[in-house]
Amino acid sequence: MKHLLTAMALAAPGALSAHPHVFVETGFEVLFDEAGLIEAVRVHWRYDELTSLYITEERGVDSDYDGEATEAELEALKGFDMGWPEGFEGDTHLTVDGVKVPLGPPEEIGAGFADGMVFSIHLRRLAEPVNPEGVVVLSPYDESYYSAYEVTSDTVLTGREGCRAELWVPDFDAAAEQLQAALDELQGSAQAQGLDEAEFPPVGDMFAQEVRVACDAGS
Repeated sequence: MKHLLTAMALAAPGALSAHPHVFVETGFEVLFDEAGLIEAVRVHWRYDELTSLYITEERGVDSDYDGEATEAELEALKGFDMGWPEGFEGDTHLTVDGVKVPLGPPEEIGAGFADGMVFSIHLRRLAEPVNPEGVVVLSPYDESYYSAYEVTSDTVLTGREGCRAELWVPDFDAAAEQLQAALDELQGSAQAQGLDEAEFPPVGDMFAQEVRVACDAGS
């Protein structure tokens, strides 16, 4: 998605802002292997109307504005948010017992258009399958907070019984106050150094929801 956001950011105001510009409804499917270990995560993204409009115009989708996309247009849409720069690890973060678990590059990429909204789907395989009997946390966030992710559907658990997923939501008001205070301090420091603006800090995790997966031992 980074190439898309970069283009959109060029039109955004230069001053530090504590507000995201892209809003993404998110859903997950956690896949277990035959041994009951987590082997992959399927990620669903659905973009807000304004972002969807930008994407469809860029890709030539629904050019007649009838609310439908042709097969050719859907093919052109596929992969629109997968142009990741080298070294970018994506906005899906997985930890087990507080330790970050590396995820592989996107696979099984798809995209669609419905009700004026663009959506996409992709699979991320774990570098090594992990035991879900620890503290497993799956969290979607953009470190720059240019994009805001909201988990809007129940997480699907496929391939193992005795597991459950619970959604944890942070205190957004408290996070926003902390962020604005940090931005004000950064901006003041930048002005004191004669700079027009300060670099936006990596604060997306402050607003991140968490899907917490737990499995019964030996299930």
